[in-house]
Amino acid sequence: MNFNLLHEIVLGFMVVLLLVAVAVIIERFIYYSYIERSRKRLLGLLAKGDEQAVLKETKGSSCPHARLIGGMLALKGLEKDAFESKVQALYLTQQAGVKRLLWMVDTTITLSPLLGLLGTILGIIDTFNALASQGVSDPQAVSQGIGTALFATAAGIGIAVVCLVFHNYFSERVERINEQLKVMALDQAGAVAGEGSGVRGGREPARIQPQAAAA
Repeated sequence: MNFNLLHEIVLGFMVVLLLVAVAVIIERFIYYSYIERSRKRLLGLLAKGDEQAVLKETKGSSCPHARLIGGMLALKGLEKDAFESKVQALYLTQQAGVKRLLWMVDTTITLSPLLGLLGTILGIIDTFNALASQGVSDPQAVSQGIGTALFATAAGIGIAVVCLVFHNYFSERVERINEQLKVMALDQAGAVAGEGSGVRGGREPARIQPQAAAA
């Protein structure tokens, strides 16, 4: 069995894993920046109380805040219990989009060190096989082979460290967005349910149980 070939395959797979993780990190950076801009724009419209402008802003938007408010406006006129249940469902529905693709970064954190260790083991096995068949005629070549094998472990740990930093950062962003969604839902629930008229930027007593709405 060609262990050196397997070692190279493992390194190639690690490169693919890194490229996928980098693509996800860039996509999440762009997405969360878009969410923050959309949220601020939506809050400005809510503060003005212009329901038509809010409806226009929320129509077709991929921002979870806009989708939440748009869904709440569509539920206007329902009885209080039904409305609150629907709002809780709307809140929970937004979680999937906010956390989308982060599992790939998390998988990279776990998998890359293991692949690095596997690559190192395969590289060392190949080096020892060469020693067994050819003897220690060139110590420098043996040292170089072991060094190449250990490179896989170093690369795996390096990839995991970088991805861990970004994963923790994104997890904090997800938690912040969830809290913003919860506050926005509580803030607008009374007005949309019929206790006021239109949308608003002020606050009403909480109608959604935080325990039921928690992510």
